Amino acid sequence: MSPASSHAKTDETPRRHLHVRLADDRASIFDHVTEYLSEAGKAPDWYWRTAGRLEGEDDAENLEELLFSAFEAGASLAHDHPEELRFDWVTDEECEKQRQAEEKGSQREDNRKERTSLSHYA
Repeated sequence: MSPASSHAKTDETPRRHLHVRLADDRASIFDHVTEYLSEAGKAPDWYWRTAGRLEGEDDAENLEELLFSAFEAGASLAHDHPEELRFDWVTDEECEKQRQAEEKGSQREDNRKERTSLSHYA
């Protein structure tokens, strides 16, 4: 039985979808993407500059290249370092709870970073 079919909706079980996360919460996906781009002979600097300029810009060719490269980086990470990934099948309710928890955690981390950087100038 395929993994997808084992998570198919039945009358008793809620529908689930896949979340792929880094196993280490302190790890950075940006580092993994940069490492992949470097190893693949692509220019990480171009990638990140282009990604930073995409907001509000209608640049379909660059967007397509960024998405393909990110997808390739994810596939490379899953193939070469599967231990660094966590695969979670979640319900919509679990997904929403995770999103809210991540937002709260992100806000706390942003506040902590702001306090730390401000104390540097005090």
